[in-house]
Amino acid sequence: MLADFSERVLLSAMANHVETIYNADQTAVNYEYLPTKTLNPTKENTVWVKCAGKTKERATAMLLGDTDGNKHPLFLVLKTTKSKKKEVVQENLTMRHGFGRTVWTEVEPLQSDFDIYLNPTAWWNAGILLAFLKYHFGDRPDRETKKIMLLWDDFSAQFTEEVVAYAESINVVLERIPPRFTWVCQPADVAWIRPLKSAPRENWLVEIRRQVRNSRLANINLKLRGPFTMVSWITAAWTDLPFTVILNGTMKSELTD
Repeated sequence: MLADFSERVLLSAMANHVETIYNADQTAVNYEYLPTKTLNPTKENTVWVKCAGKTKERATAMLLGDTDGNKHPLFLVLKTTKSKKKEVVQENLTMRHGFGRTVWTEVEPLQSDFDIYLNPTAWWNAGILLAFLKYHFGDRPDRETKKIMLLWDDFSAQFTEEVVAYAESINVVLERIPPRFTWVCQPADVAWIRPLKSAPRENWLVEIRRQVRNSRLANINLKLRGPFTMVSWITAAWTDLPFTVILNGTMKSELTD
């Protein structure tokens, strides 16, 4: 399957005079994780430290790299509770990436280095995918004369008529990564995801240990870190990921030598 996939992609790149192949991949990032209770030994007794709130929340990051080893700004989708008022939901989606007025004042200054959206599931939809394509490829200076190629997984939302039509309008050639074979054909799954997630996980473990160590009294709740802490952790991990890791993924997927 890998040989067939590589041949198909490279032949398509040659036919479309594509020089650089981009690869995008969605990956879930869990944050605000706390066990329901932790063990904190004190002398001969074991003290159960209760933990507040839900055990886990989720964000979804869309990673984008290319066959030159470049990393591109993250797109993040955070999980949120949808307002019961349809007009509020529509205003938030249209004006503020799904955020309410108050939270948007905190989020907007962060948007220079990456984009953040909200929806009730933290998964992507066609509207956010269109924004992703426009953000990364819609305003490039040579879009009228030069095609680029984008590989991403074969999800229905990523190949709706609207998404495919917009990609064609900006000279982006979409290629599907075969389902069930992303572990060998998807450069992100092959090489990027594991080191990317290890850093935020380690940050969270350090934070839990710090809180447990500083807890002086039994039954004091551990405090959940907010989503923007997670955002800072995942963006820092992506920034620190070496270009050699990006290239390693494309090489193992047989997209580069």
